[in-house]
Amino acid sequence: MALAHEVDFGTRDHLLYELARDLSSSLDLDIVLEKVMDRVITLMKASRGFIVLVDPVDGTLSVQMSSGSDPEKARQFLGSRTVIEHVVQTGQAVVTTDASLDDRFKGKQSVIMQNLRSIIAVPLVTKGEVIGALYVDNPFRASIFEETDKEFLQAISDLAAIAIDNARQYERSEFLRQLFEAHVNKQVTDYVLTRSGRTLRFLPGERREVTMLNSDIAGFSTLSQSMDAEELVRFLNDYFQRMIRVVLEHGGNIDKFQGDGMLVVFGAPNPVHDHAVRALNAAVAMMREVELFNHELIRTGRSAISVGMGLDTGEVVAGHVGSDDRMEFTLIGVPVNNSAYLSKVRPARVLMSEATRSKVPDDGFRVSDFEPLHLKGAREPQAIYELALTLS
Repeated sequence: MALAHEVDFGTRDHLLYELARDLSSSLDLDIVLEKVMDRVITLMKASRGFIVLVDPVDGTLSVQMSSGSDPEKARQFLGSRTVIEHVVQTGQAVVTTDASLDDRFKGKQSVIMQNLRSIIAVPLVTKGEVIGALYVDNPFRASIFEETDKEFLQAISDLAAIAIDNARQYERSEFLRQLFEAHVNKQVTDYVLTRSGRTLRFLPGERREVTMLNSDIAGFSTLSQSMDAEELVRFLNDYFQRMIRVVLEHGGNIDKFQGDGMLVVFGAPNPVHDHAVRALNAAVAMMREVELFNHELIRTGRSAISVGMGLDTGEVVAGHVGSDDRMEFTLIGVPVNNSAYLSKVRPARVLMSEATRSKVPDDGFRVSDFEPLHLKGAREPQAIYELALTLS
């Protein structure tokens, strides 16, 4: 018996309201599709159903959700391909009480092979574009669907299309967010997103007291000449993967990579009061990682590396520089230059300025005097201190 004979219009409105509520509860595409499919099968009294979506890139059709079929064939479309293609191409719904006798479909292979009977298929349309179709059928019984059922399924489809489009947009935005975070530090991404309105796309200059940490592999130019291009990139990725993990675990923001060098800031864009302690803890952990990395290098017949690190604490200006077409979060200030300078002192070691030393507790770090050095902006050589690897 047709659904039109079993459910009055008031009940249908209530069912549509419940469906809209359910679909608004999730932005996970698979969950949305599953909710749609379950409701469709229940409300339409169908034997099975399929949600077919159009690939936004190449326009191909693929089953994204099915019900009433073998789980192993969940991604196979077992209905009438002629019907589904017609609906997607024309944007017009189709209802047939017996496809085997319908002049439009009775000669088609899928109808004949599967002995298809009652079919309803409606387009999924959002923003004037057909993004797929809802398809339900019953291969065993004829005349179970009527025109009013097609209208009801179309109402369901309209709600589903909005939910599917929202879920796809959310997936896209999350993908872009993750992509940006792979190229721009997560701190910067989150900082900009939480402060940017419809018009603000960049961070104006803000003064921050920070601790800068710069790392540099000693003799890297010579080392790189002994490697081919692929080996060099693989080596750097292996090295940086270790260093980046340590920096992020200690709350650092990776400002930029410069060949084998890495500039890290603690205290920007998000201000923290213990930026110097975080930086020194990160430096100790980075030294431990370099030791582990060297054990692997030696075990595989390669040479060990030495990494110099420099730390300086002071005020910097943090913000975006560039243009509307290309901008970059950057830091401007003496500590940036000083940390880079200290990281290049040879033999490689971990050195810090007096400003950084004064911000850390006497216990917890092994710090010794180093020879005074002439830092940028200073008239006389400044006290410098060396950080040693603490015993674990």
